[in-house]
Amino acid sequence: MQYTAPHYYKKFRCTAGDCPDTCCAGWQIQIDPASMKKYRKIRGAFGNRLKNEIDWKEGCFRRYNGRCAFLNEDNLCDLYLEGGGEKAFCRTCRTYPRHIEEFEGLREISLSLSCPAAAKIILGSKEPVRFLHAENPELDEPCEKDYEDFDYFLFTKLMDARSLILQILQNRAYPLRLRAAAALALSHDLQERIDRNALFDADKLLERYSSPQMWRWFEERLEKLCSDEESFGQKSENAGQTLDKLFSLFNRMEVLQKEWTSHLAAARRALTEYTYHPFDKEVKNVFEEVFDDITGEQILVYFVFTYFCGAVYNGNAYGKMKFAAAGFILIRELVRAQWIQHAGRLDPKKMIMTAVRYCREIEHSDYNKVTMEQLLCNEEIFGLEDLFLLL
Repeated sequence: MQYTAPHYYKKFRCTAGDCPDTCCAGWQIQIDPASMKKYRKIRGAFGNRLKNEIDWKEGCFRRYNGRCAFLNEDNLCDLYLEGGGEKAFCRTCRTYPRHIEEFEGLREISLSLSCPAAAKIILGSKEPVRFLHAENPELDEPCEKDYEDFDYFLFTKLMDARSLILQILQNRAYPLRLRAAAALALSHDLQERIDRNALFDADKLLERYSSPQMWRWFEERLEKLCSDEESFGQKSENAGQTLDKLFSLFNRMEVLQKEWTSHLAAARRALTEYTYHPFDKEVKNVFEEVFDDITGEQILVYFVFTYFCGAVYNGNAYGKMKFAAAGFILIRELVRAQWIQHAGRLDPKKMIMTAVRYCREIEHSDYNKVTMEQLLCNEEIFGLEDLFLLL
């Protein structure tokens, strides 16, 4: 089995009792088949508790007030304490905050931005992310996916496209909004070829986006889009409307953390009451002292690496890139709301916890991830240039 991971992967250390959050609350912990089989065989008082505290139909631990049934009052895990240590964990508990995406012959492992300690590593990294690739049979675990219909040709093109997208996103010779626009457009053009069953043309597409002339073309396109004085006010209004619609996506999702709704309402209120439009360069420069291009780059790279190649399973490369762009924009605006609420000052720890809170709400629910990706595919609301205005 081949493995790929970001260069900072091994830097993670769980902070345990010093963690400002708990990874056993606010989400549904799915149990892998091997662990389910193991739990069924356990007898005695602990086995009886397992029998009662597992939803055998859904394959997950039961929750009470959003907390795992085995999370005790001291925020410690009874499964660990009573079951004999880490060997009692299911795969999710054993690996988190390590996130694994599986493909035929390849496992891609990353750290989850929903973990405060991992988020500190990811957002605190100032150097471009490097991805390390190796083969390690000792780490192999039984594969849970069925690869009978795996489209290897599509996968290779997605891998090639992602490699170029990551290269574009990490080219710091250009502002992040330009890099993000090029990455979105590339995925849009790739999707057209996927939809037309014309992947044979993907190499020419990637060659075009690798050209130095590509940067000048996008500079001119964004300059024309954002600097036309006659339509400046209208474009600013359109950007605000698109941002409102992005926030409205949350109305269609399940709420995992009880404080999320009030946090979201306070953020939207702050953004609405604050006189700001996305083309105000003076305000933009002040805010970028808190949330700079490197922070945004790390968020985009995180989402692209984690999810883009998953398009091999649903054929929606553009949707995966939109999901990444939406995550970047929404985290940035939630941070901006915090910045507004704190009179233009913000502790880096609060910025990190804002990203953590967003990712816990979205990434810890398969329903929320799928719903967001599907809703973003509405081109009339979230078209390419609509997103360009928000970058």
